[in-house]
Amino acid sequence: MRDHCPKCGHKFEREPGYWVGAVIFNTALAIAAIFATMAIFLAASWPDVPWTALTVATVAVSVIVPSIGYPYARTLWMAYDLYVHPLEEREIEAGRARAASVNG
Repeated sequence: MRDHCPKCGHKFEREPGYWVGAVIFNTALAIAAIFATMAIFLAASWPDVPWTALTVATVAVSVIVPSIGYPYARTLWMAYDLYVHPLEEREIEAGRARAASVNG
């Protein structure tokens, strides 16, 4: 991922530790996917649950979903953050200056 938007110059990481929110979003997504996998698996196979298959499926989901979901979590985090904490004037001016120097 780039440090700045090539069009407007917006700095994506607004402060140190900025992406912690994205990690929280991604963790919530992973937990929801794990619980959904378990619920669907249990509902489909109850009362004779194949526990080994359930474990393998749950572990697979817990590895795959966060790996695929992290870029989307970053995007959602940025959108949420810009919604609750819009760009300040100094950030807008810095972005304009950055974009002007890059774009000529």
